[in-house]
Amino acid sequence: MPPASITPLPDIPLTTVFGLLELLDDRGGREDGYKIARDLNIRFGDLLKVMKAAEILGFVSTPAGDVVLEPLGKQFLEAAVNERKTLLREQLKKHGLFSYFIRLLRGQEDKSLSREVVLEHLAMLLPSEKPERQFATMVGWGRYAELFGYNKDEDRFYLDNE
Repeated sequence: MPPASITPLPDIPLTTVFGLLELLDDRGGREDGYKIARDLNIRFGDLLKVMKAAEILGFVSTPAGDVVLEPLGKQFLEAAVNERKTLLREQLKKHGLFSYFIRLLRGQEDKSLSREVVLEHLAMLLPSEKPERQFATMVGWGRYAELFGYNKDEDRFYLDNE
């Protein structure tokens, strides 16, 4: 039975999230979302996805249309690459989707699953989302944080740091 707290991931590369954090830091840690979208010449809807991704990771909060850099986001910006990966890995472990797959992979003898099986689980867990897109985002974020890996040749999704 899937946990109730599984929410989809915005299909945003982490580098875009990091860019938002840097922009907020440059602007004193708080900015109006519409102003950011206008200044960067991007659609507000696209910025919302980036804001959502940053919020999921605990790096920003979004009170009343503003985007606020949280202490964890500031800590992330000031960290070296390996510290960033550790910080991100800890945040991902708290997300329902990541914790679900961590438990699932730990239950496998070789700590891996075929891509097909992962896609089936994603389709079941998030029926209104595109499983391929969720998979790509999960692999991208998980690889950066050295939490998950994906071997394209063998089509295997695996736990990276076990």
